[in-house]
Amino acid sequence: MVISRSRHERYLTEISNGREHIYSDVTEEKGGNGNHFRPHDLLEAAYASCLTITARMILDSLKIPYEGVTVKVELERRDEGTVFHYHIDIAGTLDEKAKQIVLKKVMNCPIKKTLSQPLEFLPASGEW
Repeated sequence: MVISRSRHERYLTEISNGREHIYSDVTEEKGGNGNHFRPHDLLEAAYASCLTITARMILDSLKIPYEGVTVKVELERRDEGTVFHYHIDIAGTLDEKAKQIVLKKVMNCPIKKTLSQPLEFLPASGEW
């Protein structure tokens, strides 16, 4: 569970999972200070981190040595739907065939599966 609480500064929001805390606000044009993650940045971050973790898990399970994984994600909001543009870079000496295997398998990351399903937004029942 994630809990979000307003802070004193205009639109500044503290977000916690009970162990870690991050902050969110909006751009200066929308009345915030623009110093923290925007809500849409957090969607991009969820997908980027899931792709990175999934790629690393696949590389480890296939015992493919690598130096690091870097993922870039940009969210594009369109009238007809939302597009997540992504780029995955796997640093190391792995050959192109191994890289393509990993890139194909990483498309099954849990966040993509979650966001690809029909979504509902329901208020929680009872007390949290």
